[in-house]
Amino acid sequence: MANLILWNCLNVSHAPIRPAGPHQLAHWLQIHGYSVKVIDFCHLMTTDDLVDITLKHLDNKTVAIGVSTTFWQTNHPIHHASEPSWVMDARLKLSSKNIRWILGGANSIGNFLLDWDILHGHAEDSLLKYMDENSSKSFLRPSFDITKLENCFYDDLAIQSDEVLPIELSRGCQFKCRFCRYPLLGKKKNTYIRDYGLIEQEFLENYYRYGVTKYFFLDDTVNESDEKIENLAEISQRLPFKLSWFGYNRLDLIGVKPHTAELLKLSGLKSSFFGIESFHPQASKIVGKGWNGLRGKDFILKLREEWGTDINFHLAFIIGLTGETEEDVNSTHQWCIDNNIASWRFSGLHINAEDNQVWKSDFDLNYGLYGYKIPFSNNKEFWINKYWTSVTAKQKAEALTIDLQTRTKPAVWLLGELSTLGYDMSYLMQSYKKDLDWEEIKYRNKIFVDTYIRKQLYNE
Repeated sequence: MANLILWNCLNVSHAPIRPAGPHQLAHWLQIHGYSVKVIDFCHLMTTDDLVDITLKHLDNKTVAIGVSTTFWQTNHPIHHASEPSWVMDARLKLSSKNIRWILGGANSIGNFLLDWDILHGHAEDSLLKYMDENSSKSFLRPSFDITKLENCFYDDLAIQSDEVLPIELSRGCQFKCRFCRYPLLGKKKNTYIRDYGLIEQEFLENYYRYGVTKYFFLDDTVNESDEKIENLAEISQRLPFKLSWFGYNRLDLIGVKPHTAELLKLSGLKSSFFGIESFHPQASKIVGKGWNGLRGKDFILKLREEWGTDINFHLAFIIGLTGETEEDVNSTHQWCIDNNIASWRFSGLHINAEDNQVWKSDFDLNYGLYGYKIPFSNNKEFWINKYWTSVTAKQKAEALTIDLQTRTKPAVWLLGELSTLGYDMSYLMQSYKKDLDWEEIKYRNKIFVDTYIRKQLYNE
């Protein structure tokens, strides 16, 4: 039985991935005396299975069931998180239980779901406080410290050896890209980084306990400093297995410190997400990544030659940046096609001038300084500039996304997700997404989730 039950999901239908947040919250609460059960892959199981697993851990000592909105998928025109059907259906079946419901995660903005208790932001401290208050406990609790975070995965999780597990090495980002609204922006160099001994210990424990060798590194910028990459490379070389990881890196940091390209390779990098945003000189400078507009194209080709077939990458672009026209965007798209880039994607610029934003980007706060207008007081997410509106930027991104689906290969998150199902990464990296057998992928995914459910229900 558990004092707290957390429903966990990553909203993709093709692969079973465990987001790290609920597991880290569970670990933090367990340290402080609470029993916590995390149920993974909730959106991939039937309502009855989710309810049955939940009931195995629910009794009169259960304070609440918590759900993260971070990976909810929603088309709601106003709110960032509208309750998905798998949550509503399972909650309905549990409606006779006297239980509180906690909503957290990146999209828990505003208390528009009235029967939820809402927590915002990093929840280690706020959730512990919530549990204390609703358990009639009164303690002076220490604040959560990412530098001391230990392994949060335990034996009852039915982890399989091919899984790609998430791991948080650090929090925050040294940079302040103007579209970004993540917390801890502009942190000092080499701060909020976990003790490297604890990171190495986690790799070893998960290898000897589960056979896991692959990870999603969740840091905003994995390659934030030479020292960090050097430490990761040294750890990787000491491990009794070949570490593979996927994560966010900054292209310009490799460009100005080219020796780190080899360090990243030695650290086990298999696929990198590069937030290019724009190759346009003015637009890239406005967003805070001017190096990409000046040198990005040439260096990407050089880096691909250096990494060869060992590492691939995904390029992310934003449509709607000041100064960049539709012709410029089309030119970027064609450059990616002509140069056989493994994976790339466009997204429309998002600005939200609403006062209830928990975290705000510089664009949110000072959009007028960057050439944007918010013309309607009743829709603070609709913007216009010289060449775009929020609507036309989104429409252009969607059109290009349809076109590039036949031209791209698995990279970063998709590459890791599919390798969780037992696919060879070298095969995936050489295959176009359109040529993959998606029916077989669906079948492998079902087998994986069914195995998880049996272990949760019957300890098989």
